[in-house]
Amino acid sequence: MKNGAEFRRAQALSWQKRLESAQRAGNLTVADLARWFDRPHATVRSWVCDGVEPGGGPLDVAHARALLGLLETLIAKRKGFPLDPAQPRKVQRARLADLRRAMLPVQVR
Repeated sequence: MKNGAEFRRAQALSWQKRLESAQRAGNLTVADLARWFDRPHATVRSWVCDGVEPGGGPLDVAHARALLGLLETLIAKRKGFPLDPAQPRKVQRARLADLRRAMLPVQVR
């Protein structure tokens, strides 16, 4: 049986691997993911590069996990992803924002 630290590390790697997979399959940068999750760039960078799990309250963590699940589903169904590398970054950012708005019409702050 794994101790608590090993268990948390395994979960963090799972989260990190899922993010890396979404990045590759969706042609996304860390900045794109930060926009998708509506979190600061530094926070998402720590998720991707350092394997840090999403923090905050239980609802914040659940929301982040749901957003990643939605992103993975959209990528798998090729609904707006991968982002076209031939398009300018400005157009890609606008496309990502449109997709997020369409999937999450109610913005919670």
